[in-house]
Amino acid sequence: MKNIIPLFLSVFFMTSSAYSQSNKIGWFITPEVGGMILENEVGKTVGASLGIKVWKNRLKLGIYTYGRPGPINSQTYTVEASNGQSYKGSTTLTVRADQLSFGLLIAPTFKLENWSFDIPLNIGTMGAGFYFAGDDRITPDGDRVSVWENKLMDEKDAGFGTYLEAGVRAFIPSKNENIQYGVGLHFTTVQGWSTYYDPSGDFYNNKLRFSLFVNFGSGNDG
Repeated sequence: MKNIIPLFLSVFFMTSSAYSQSNKIGWFITPEVGGMILENEVGKTVGASLGIKVWKNRLKLGIYTYGRPGPINSQTYTVEASNGQSYKGSTTLTVRADQLSFGLLIAPTFKLENWSFDIPLNIGTMGAGFYFAGDDRITPDGDRVSVWENKLMDEKDAGFGTYLEAGVRAFIPSKNENIQYGVGLHFTTVQGWSTYYDPSGDFYNNKLRFSLFVNFGSGNDG
């Protein structure tokens, strides 16, 4: 997986010159920030989509990744330790949550007046879990904190599942034809993910997400 992004970047820059000559293949890189509307909070997210544009800019193909990093999401959750265990004298655990999604992107595009729109559809894998933060990461016996997290949450402090997301993004033109600004709204479903804190798997399932982004690409004209 670590070799995918360098490979895509190489393809982008090689195809940008081909785009200017043939108007058939282009490239795009779209970093974003946003939020996911969870049950009692709006979780902060960061991510990016990147890939190529084909069929005279009417279709984008690439990858889409975003996450909800723990360090920028201070919300905490409490759960009772499994099997009557305790941690630092307490049976109640206070944890934070983080999440990362990575998948393939297919996005039909169209244009209305000066604005461009796409309909991003992405499917891939999501990993998410719950972890100790602050002083709780200093374990009583000096062992790795992940060992304690696994033990106290019955080996289910984190999990992986399949996610499917659909949305719509609006691209606002700028003075530079290769740069656009925009906003997106997305709906996410997650299957097969569960943890000790959330055995139902509903924590990230059937959620709305919004994104704010800057789009860099060749020939941003549709």
